[in-house]
Amino acid sequence: METENKGRALFTKEELAEKVKVPAIVEQDLKRIISDRLEQCGMYFRVFSRIKTPASMARKFEVKEYNGDRKLQDLVGVRINLYFDDDVSLCQSIMEQTFERVEWSQSERAEDEFKPMKLNGVFRLPEYLKGEISQATWDMCIDDTFEVQIKTMFFEGWHEIEHDMRYKGEELWDQYPDFSRYFNSILATLELCDKSIVTLFEDLGHDLYKKGKWTDMVRSHFRIKLSDTPIYPEVEARLNESQKQEVDSLAKRIYKTSRATLADRLLHRVRRIPINVNTVIALLNESEFHDPELTKIFRERDVFNDGREEGLSDPKDYRPKMLSKQTVFQMRTLVDGSRLRDPVGEIDADLIFDRTSRAVYNWLLTKYGEMFPGMLPQPDSMSLEVLGYRVRNVMDRRNCFMKLSLMHVDLEVGGRIWYSDGEIFCEDGKIWFYVNNGFAEPAPEHDVDQISGMYFSYPGYYKAVVDNVGICNGVECQNRRRILQEDQVDMLVAALQDPSRLFPIVLITSRENEEGMMDESWLDQFRVSDFTRTVWRYAHVFTCYEKVGRALLARMGIDAGEDAVPGLYLFRAGGEYDVYRPEDVANCSFGRHLEARGDARTYDIVHGGQAFYHKLVTDLRDYNVSMRITN
Repeated sequence: METENKGRALFTKEELAEKVKVPAIVEQDLKRIISDRLEQCGMYFRVFSRIKTPASMARKFEVKEYNGDRKLQDLVGVRINLYFDDDVSLCQSIMEQTFERVEWSQSERAEDEFKPMKLNGVFRLPEYLKGEISQATWDMCIDDTFEVQIKTMFFEGWHEIEHDMRYKGEELWDQYPDFSRYFNSILATLELCDKSIVTLFEDLGHDLYKKGKWTDMVRSHFRIKLSDTPIYPEVEARLNESQKQEVDSLAKRIYKTSRATLADRLLHRVRRIPINVNTVIALLNESEFHDPELTKIFRERDVFNDGREEGLSDPKDYRPKMLSKQTVFQMRTLVDGSRLRDPVGEIDADLIFDRTSRAVYNWLLTKYGEMFPGMLPQPDSMSLEVLGYRVRNVMDRRNCFMKLSLMHVDLEVGGRIWYSDGEIFCEDGKIWFYVNNGFAEPAPEHDVDQISGMYFSYPGYYKAVVDNVGICNGVECQNRRRILQEDQVDMLVAALQDPSRLFPIVLITSRENEEGMMDESWLDQFRVSDFTRTVWRYAHVFTCYEKVGRALLARMGIDAGEDAVPGLYLFRAGGEYDVYRPEDVANCSFGRHLEARGDARTYDIVHGGQAFYHKLVTDLRDYNVSMRITN
């Protein structure tokens, strides 16, 4: 229990151990995100991390005065060790572009004093990682932040010794001024080493520039990790030509470009590129020089894709193993024919079944027709199999029934099999459509949940039915933005209460601006239309003005008080719902998944409305794959 001692919050290590739960993924993902960013810029570095232990937190509560206004900020700590002194400022800038900064603090040094130099930064935890930590943590005077320490390698080597042997025993060292002075001289030497290494490479780079050794000049001047890819002969010839004929030569302009400029160009590439002398010059030419001859050379060479290497997988053990299934999409929905463009006759169950089965079968023909040339041109029963692929279909037109089963091996991931089950059937005179899409692979030895959440993907035949035939899941499915009108409230209330509805319904309530239009400035960069086009095949999106929104909320028994508008309401199947306010949108931060690289996850940290957009899409997809749908 928290106690107060002169305004100080105190907790025992037992209390902290019970309530503060930080999964390893929080530390691992922070370390991975930072490493990815620094690797993307070609920097030399080492990254270490730790989660503060209950005992360490308890000691810190004893020696520091934490309370409601001042909280412990280094629950998770990351230490970045750099090899070059001027990389500290570059790293600082990279961190500020990656995470939400709270504050920086730097060691203060008098001109006659020498001590380890370090830069400490405090940043907000990305929202998706904060959600991994136990909720009780935030009741323990602990902030939702993490700490980053940035130091050079020379000072890192002696920092722990200085901290334990000198800082913690400061009174003892006061009694030995000669030894203290001796220690200071060692630290002064380390500081000189940091400065001298930078100066050495700058001087070397200048000498290499004068001698026309362009690859070595780039390596020494920018001090980044370059692969051994040789400079293109055409590029070398162009630099030599420019050096002879132009006062402000291309080589000189490369040499005069700052390391910070190159780091910024590398950091903001949408896709990571190989780092070598050619890509460095190409990047600088693209952003700084715009030399047409270099541009032509690099375009013909496809420089940013030249030199990409496929990683070799470790040897696999292919003995038979039990496979663990992972759903990546599922749905059970009514097919209503609302998107049929040329219906022949009345839109009844027979017509809807015919068009639905044709949409699914035409997709099958397009995807598997070349592999199975014996497939009939019209929907029919079949069972076809070739090494690694299987297509089975049961067709009963009289009873409006079709059942599809697909399976194929993953050509990129060893041991993984993809499957898809689809069923079209008639129930109470209406046509229903069931889909289950997923994969199976050998279960991890220790953590079965390890493979979950990797993918979200509906099969192409589901898309064909939704887009070309039309479905109704509570309400008609539409791919455009919908503004809820007053006379549609009954319809949406009925949909919200429909026990067969599986689509989540997103309702965005907004006030009117001075022109009488819907004021959605509180959503920042949320982009309602784009959001609708992203999720419309598995969720409904409605927007409404304040009056209509309050009327609907009141009908649903939800408090329609002052804070009800503006707001975003997410209604799940079964009556559960979440409410998001303007502050939830503004304060959201989210790790947007960019690309998979080996077994690593690469993220881009976004904030505000854009972050909320990705968070909500992710939540809707997670909800879909976690539902229990049976047919």
